[in-house]
Amino acid sequence: MNSLEGAWQAVAQAFDTAQSKAGSVARAGITNELNQIARRLKQYKTEQDWSDAVLDGAARFAHQVALFAIVGTQCTLRGARGVELPGEASFALSDATAFESVSSSGDTIITLCAPKEVSSLLASSVPATCACLIPISNGIRVVAILFSAGQGPLDTNALELIANIGSSVLERHSHAPIHVQIAPGANPLQTDFPNGGQGRVSVAKIPLGDSGSPIASLPDSQKLVHLQARRFARVKAAEIQLYRPEACHAGRENKDLFLYLKREIESARDTFRNQFMSVSGMVDYLHLELVHQLANNDEVLLGSDYPGQMV
Repeated sequence: MNSLEGAWQAVAQAFDTAQSKAGSVARAGITNELNQIARRLKQYKTEQDWSDAVLDGAARFAHQVALFAIVGTQCTLRGARGVELPGEASFALSDATAFESVSSSGDTIITLCAPKEVSSLLASSVPATCACLIPISNGIRVVAILFSAGQGPLDTNALELIANIGSSVLERHSHAPIHVQIAPGANPLQTDFPNGGQGRVSVAKIPLGDSGSPIASLPDSQKLVHLQARRFARVKAAEIQLYRPEACHAGRENKDLFLYLKREIESARDTFRNQFMSVSGMVDYLHLELVHQLANNDEVLLGSDYPGQMV
């Protein structure tokens, strides 16, 4: 071995060591931040304490964040980080399709920052092209929505973790005095029935709790998996739209979305199949979202090579 080769191996080894150490330091930093956020949320005394903890935590993982409480049919601002919004800002759920969908379904949604989707207020205030909306629940009620946006990809896993912790501590205070509850009031998850349950399931919202639902008799643990499956499907379909818009447009124009998006669709199908299809009574939520979001409710646009439902 000549001296140059030996020196190169030493440099490569030093680089690998430094990279490994940097990764460990980064992981420790992230887990410490999340732990601090969890502590603040567990110890909150007022709504403002809770709101500040959620926003400060989310701001670690997104450039622009805002928290809206669901008060009746209105979204009312509770605070923001990285974006200038009027202190008393509010808008009707019916004026922001994405917010209305999150409120009724309890699912995370990735959407375009368009006035129709996120309200003219947010669309004019946030420079990003896409946003992530995450529900925060108290029991079955969606009581708040965490809005996040940025110029690059969002860490939706971290943001959802913060929202889930926020939801958990709210449930602990469900019977506490009114001043420590968040957006009290009835707001049950909206449910719509599929077309008779025959053949292929309609691209309506899938009911998870009504007595007429095919899964109403399932244990709560299995219903939770159905919620997770539906959330996964909606997020995946939205991501395909956001990151492959040209392919989506061409696929619809040529009535062959599967041909243009084969890699993305097959990857999503494989993950959905492995994670969810073994659950009793599982619905192919991914298929429903591909038809609804990508194919504009026209299954024909998916193309003749599309494998169809996995059920």
